[in-house]
Amino acid sequence: MLESMKVLPEVVRSTRDRILLAAEALFAERGFEVVSLRDITGAAAANVAAVNYHFGSKEKLIDAVVTRHLIPVNEERLVRLNELESGHSGKPLPVEDILKAFLSPVLHHIASGEMSEDLFQKLMGRLIGERGYSLPEEARPLFGVMARRFAAAFQRAVPHLSEEAALWRMHFSFGVMAHTLTNGDTLHQISEGRSGNPSTESLLVKIIDFCKAGMEFQNRG
Repeated sequence: MLESMKVLPEVVRSTRDRILLAAEALFAERGFEVVSLRDITGAAAANVAAVNYHFGSKEKLIDAVVTRHLIPVNEERLVRLNELESGHSGKPLPVEDILKAFLSPVLHHIASGEMSEDLFQKLMGRLIGERGYSLPEEARPLFGVMARRFAAAFQRAVPHLSEEAALWRMHFSFGVMAHTLTNGDTLHQISEGRSGNPSTESLLVKIIDFCKAGMEFQNRG
């Protein structure tokens, strides 16, 4: 059994839940492509037939993991954006507030998970970094709504932005978050500790400061 699975509450779980939780922990540690069904079933004390029965295939299992985490994140994003807009009476929102509504739900979801925070942080980084190109059909409509709403908010806040530019800069901001979550230890290692060891909250502030400058940047000519 995976060492990381020990952080989960000692409760009786269904075979489907055991497979899902084992898959999440393994995907977080090793990535989606490297982990095999045999790895997952071994960690879940199940068999390959159980994966096929409950999910259909490894790809469908990955889809279940993606949907289970990214749909709540996008729902919270929209709730936060709605609250911001209702409090500003139709006026443009501060860019940093939009970015916080866009990025902080990922960290909030990490803090609410059953896994250790470090492992769940890596999982969320992989979900938004490695799997963004292959969203499950179930997750696509909400992603589309979220992208349109946030792009429009950024355009109102930064009038020189086209919708195309706003979408790309959101994509870049998403990439900054994904890379930081997945490879957060790398900078600390290569700098021999000179980069410090900021808390998750401090990292969010740094990410928002960086992305705000990119969002507001105006091309010359």
